[in-house]
Amino acid sequence: MAQDSNEPPRVRGPPPGATEPPEHVKKPQIYEIFPGAKPEGTVDGAVAGQKNTPQPSITEGFQSIKPDDIFKVHQIPCARQGLMTGIGAGAAMGMGRYFIGARIPKAANWAFGSFFLGSIIQWEYCRAQRNKERAAVARMVEIIDRKQAEKKAEAEAARFRKEAEEKARQEAALTKKSWSTFFW
Repeated sequence: MAQDSNEPPRVRGPPPGATEPPEHVKKPQIYEIFPGAKPEGTVDGAVAGQKNTPQPSITEGFQSIKPDDIFKVHQIPCARQGLMTGIGAGAAMGMGRYFIGARIPKAANWAFGSFFLGSIIQWEYCRAQRNKERAAVARMVEIIDRKQAEKKAEAEAARFRKEAEEKARQEAALTKKSWSTFFW
């Protein structure tokens, strides 16, 4: 058993024959900008050299919502899945409480609470899965880049060996030719 835990393998370092890490390790390429990601040159969300701006208030947050945003909720990652789970949980709990014998307002309260809780739990689970998947994709890209660098280093080493062999063969042919002209 090479590994007894579910931890990913450790990064081993530069490829064989390399004197320093490849360019992609020094400055990784950003393949996709994710919401909440910090752009390059930032320190805790603030661009280097700029002062931190104060946090917006709740009223400013509500004023920034446009009427068009309501129709684009389904485009937010994990929102659809969270809302659908919340609707299902709320409907099941509300009907369950009503069929057990609770009055309609009490069943409605349970339905709303279940909707809210189910939506939040599913939202957070989905976001955690996306973060985990994003980390796995970044790791795969790193591994692929490292393997490409290793192949490039191997191909270059093979080219140098081939050139050295060819040069040695040419020198051997020149020395052989000079002796043959001497005897004939």
